[in-house]
Amino acid sequence: MPNTTSEPSDIHILVVDDEEDVVEVVSHFLEQEGYTVQKAYDGEEALEKASPDIDLILLDIMLPGVDGYEVCRRLRTRVETETIPIIFLSAKIEEEDQVKGLMLGGDDYLTKPVSPQVIVAHVKAVLRRSGVEESKTLQVDTLTIYEDEYRASLEGKDLGLTLTEFELVRYLVRHPRKAFTRQQLLETIWKDAMMVTERTVDAHIKNLREKLGSFARHIQTVRGVGYRFVQGDEAEEG
Repeated sequence: MPNTTSEPSDIHILVVDDEEDVVEVVSHFLEQEGYTVQKAYDGEEALEKASPDIDLILLDIMLPGVDGYEVCRRLRTRVETETIPIIFLSAKIEEEDQVKGLMLGGDDYLTKPVSPQVIVAHVKAVLRRSGVEESKTLQVDTLTIYEDEYRASLEGKDLGLTLTEFELVRYLVRHPRKAFTRQQLLETIWKDAMMVTERTVDAHIKNLREKLGSFARHIQTVRGVGYRFVQGDEAEEG
């Protein structure tokens, strides 16, 4: 089995946005990573739910009633909430808006639209900086997968993987020796994406192997089935 460090812990995140669909999508991806999520849909509710048990807040700015800026300002004046990391998630893209958010005490600022994967990556980075969460890695021989940074390195050199290539190699490494059909990989990695076929899997595996070089021998083609990841002496050239 690959060596894994820092298992997911019981970290509580408050997601604040007046758009319910945004809250649900972001919450879904955070919960998939093992976080406990609380939800708020306006500034007053956010202030009520921002307790010392919250480890991080994702905060929209354009909220009904009390806006995100004011929520942040008030939280920073309370002893029990002054150190909770806050990431602004807003459609306000002007530089002055970002500067204002950071000057009020925000730890990060993301502009919409932004993919849930990027949001999760920033959440993990801020949690690491605040000392709440340690970096999670998978290690197989000379391959290192930095799960919360969505990158991988081989012999210390960054591989420059795309998000899909990263998800593929992480999934295969996490399930050594198990053969996956192309359809299983499509359903897992691409989920509900439209206009993707089994050839899409082959194309991404090909690109991944090229970046892995000689290490690509660990990703084997299982005739009539699909692909699997093997370790040590099981890995064969070709």
